[in-house]
Amino acid sequence: MNILITGASGYIGSRLTMKLAKNNNYIVKCLARKPKNIQKRFENFNAKIIQGDLLDKKSIINIFKDIDIAYYLVHSLSEKSDFHKYEIKCAENFIKEASKSKIKKIIYLGGLGINKEKNLSKHLESRHEVGEILRSSNIPCIEFQASIIIGDGGISYEIMKSLVERLPAMITPKWVSSLSQPIWIEDVLSYLTTSISNKYNYTQVVQIGGPDIISYKKLMQIYSKIIGVKRLMISVPVLTPRLSSLWLGLVTPVYARVGRKLIDSLTTDSIVSNHLPSMQYPIKPINVEKSIILSLNNNTESIKSRWNDSISSAIPYSPMSKTIKYKYKYMDVREKYIQVDMKKAFEPILLIGGKNGWYFANTLWKIRGWIDLLIGGVGLRRERRNNKSFTIGDTLDWWRVCDSIPNQMVKLESEMKLPGKAFLKFELFSKDNGILIKQTASFFTNKIAGILYWKILFPIHVIVFKGMISSIAKKAIKLNQID
Repeated sequence: MNILITGASGYIGSRLTMKLAKNNNYIVKCLARKPKNIQKRFENFNAKIIQGDLLDKKSIINIFKDIDIAYYLVHSLSEKSDFHKYEIKCAENFIKEASKSKIKKIIYLGGLGINKEKNLSKHLESRHEVGEILRSSNIPCIEFQASIIIGDGGISYEIMKSLVERLPAMITPKWVSSLSQPIWIEDVLSYLTTSISNKYNYTQVVQIGGPDIISYKKLMQIYSKIIGVKRLMISVPVLTPRLSSLWLGLVTPVYARVGRKLIDSLTTDSIVSNHLPSMQYPIKPINVEKSIILSLNNNTESIKSRWNDSISSAIPYSPMSKTIKYKYKYMDVREKYIQVDMKKAFEPILLIGGKNGWYFANTLWKIRGWIDLLIGGVGLRRERRNNKSFTIGDTLDWWRVCDSIPNQMVKLESEMKLPGKAFLKFELFSKDNGILIKQTASFFTNKIAGILYWKILFPIHVIVFKGMISSIAKKAIKLNQID
C-alpha cells in the first residue's frame, strides 16, 4: 500500500508518519516544501520525503503516481491574515492533481464546529471549506472533524498546561466557557490509520470526540486536580480575542497571531452532532482525565512532535521557486579563542536560548521578544524538543535551526517580524591546541526600513553580540574546569 502524507511536518502529520512508517505493509511518502527540515525527524523511520509545495502547481506534478491513499493534513493556522486564501489554493491544487491519478482514497482531518447561522470563526470556516473542496471530486474522501486534541505538544494542550502550571490565579474570558468534546491524540491517529483499510469507500464526514463534553475552563480545572495544584479562575466578559491572544503570548508558547485564530475558534461550541459515522469504526475514545494522565506520563526526553514544528507555524508563504536576492547585506563577526576541546566549547552553544537565556543582556532579549509578540510575531517562548542536539527544522525562541553540524556548527534563522532576513551562526575551528569560536550575526534586506533597522540598532548589537560570545567562551572554560 503506497501512502502519501501532506503536512508531515505538523503535529498530527509527524505522528501519523512515524506510526505508518513502522508498518511494513505501507510505503510512506511525505510531501514537504523543505525536505531538509524534516529529514532528521524521520531518519529512523521508513519514510521517503519528496519536495513539493501545494501552492506551486508545477512542483506537485505526478506526486500521486502509484499512490493508493493520500492524507491531507495541511494547515495554515499561523499564516498572516490571508491564510484562508492559502488554504483554499492548496486544497484546489491538491484535488486537481489527485483527480488525474488512480488514487483510491483521500483522508482529511478538519475542525469540528457547530454552524449556527454560519457563525463560525474564519479558521473553522476555512477548515470546512477545504473539506468541501476535497469531497468535490469522484475520489472517495473521508473528512474527520475533531474538537480539542489532547496530547503533549498539541497547541490546545500546551496552552492549558502553561496557564495552569505558571499562573496561581488567572482571568478567564468568555471563550473558556464554550463547550468542546476533547479527544486524545492516539485516538485521533487510530481513526486516521483505521481508515486506510476500512470497507467504507465512499465520501463521508466523520465527527469524532471523546466521551466528555466540557468547557476549556473545566479542562484546566481537571488538569489542576491531576497535577495537584489549586488555581483561582476569575471570569470576566471584557477580554477580546485580541487582548486574550496577547495575554496567551506572555505566559504560553503560543504567539499572538496563532492565539487570535485559536481563540476565535474556541468561541464556537465544538460538539459531535452526528454519532453514526464514527460508530462504523472499532474505536472507543478515552475520557479527558485519562487522556491528560497519559500525556503527562510521556517520559521521553523529546516530544514526538509539536504544533510549532511545522514551518508554516511562523513563516509566511513564499513560493519554492522564488529565491529572493538581497541588495544590502550586513554582518557582525566576532571570534574568541579558548583552550578546551571541541565538545566542551560547543556545550554552552548547545544550551543557548529557552530557559537558559542568551548568556548576555537577557532583559534586552526579552524586551525584543515582547515587542515582536505585540506586533504579531512569535515572541520568545519556544523551546527545542531536545536540548542535547540541534535538529534542522526545530524552533528555539524566535529562531529556527536551518543548518547544523554536531558539536561544530549551528545556524539559526530568525522568524520574528523584520524588514529583512536575519541569521545567527556559531562555528568552531581547531586552532593551536584550542578552539576558535566564531559568531556571525547577519541581516539581509532590500528595504530602506531594513537599512535603518540595522543602523539604528547597531550600537546595541555591538554590546549584545560582544557580550554574548565572551560569556559563551567563559562558560565553556568553566565547564571544562568542572570536569
